[in-house]
Amino acid sequence: MIKIILVPVGGSDSDPVVFETARVVAQPFAAHLDFFHVRVGVGEAAEHTPYMEFARGEALRSTLNLLNEEASHRSVGAERHVRDFCDQWRIPMVEIPAPGATVSASYCAESGHAQERLTARARHSDLVVMARSTRANGLPPDLLETVLRQTGRPVLLVGNGQPARLTGTMMVCWKDAPEPSRALAAALPLLRQADRVVVVTVDEHGGTAPSGPEGVVRHLAWHGIRADALVVPAAGRATAEALESAAQTCGAGLLVMGCYGQGRTHEILFGSATRAIIGNAELPIFLLH
Repeated sequence: MIKIILVPVGGSDSDPVVFETARVVAQPFAAHLDFFHVRVGVGEAAEHTPYMEFARGEALRSTLNLLNEEASHRSVGAERHVRDFCDQWRIPMVEIPAPGATVSASYCAESGHAQERLTARARHSDLVVMARSTRANGLPPDLLETVLRQTGRPVLLVGNGQPARLTGTMMVCWKDAPEPSRALAAALPLLRQADRVVVVTVDEHGGTAPSGPEGVVRHLAWHGIRADALVVPAAGRATAEALESAAQTCGAGLLVMGCYGQGRTHEILFGSATRAIIGNAELPIFLLH
């Protein structure tokens, strides 16, 4: 059951699609939307701003002032976006659980140590709804990997410009590994809302996978979820390309996948297929490490 959804608020133009996706997810569960903004400190922002290390003298002072102004602008915009959104959808703002089956919301703003504050808050949530990082915003470029690695919570990465829909077709990207299994289990509440679920495995070697999608289909049936199995031959394509093609063929509106890499360090948490799909696919993606 999904009851608390963490919604990081950037105060930017990506807020509307993040908010609407979170609201759509919250509705069937009467979940609480925990809107959370962290004002990024100038030092933090400078650390993650491209070419900052080359700034000197007046150029450095000017850049730091600009970063401070941008942080102030985002903070003002963040609260305004949340208030306007909740007014639009008549979502009550509450600090403690209220009786009644309705979506509720709260807003909290803090300053500094943005990555640490966000990951700590995520650990107290059932789901995190985030936007893809498309430009420098003072936050680490690997924020998504950090949230997945350090919180143990699933992340719903919103699509490019369109909020997620819980109806229609959801596609589970399956591989016989612990990470997809954990992602599948965490996504069960969402999969129950779908009109159709397709479990897809890419046959990378022209043989039979040790645990193909048929086993997952049987597992889902015990949860009252009817699903179809699909084995897609790689046919010389990269795994990500094969999965993206399958998603288009199925008419998928949401992908479910586990995150894993081949190495031991956090820099390669995402394998090449996962990273390519996150970078290229325009669909919302449900992720869990």
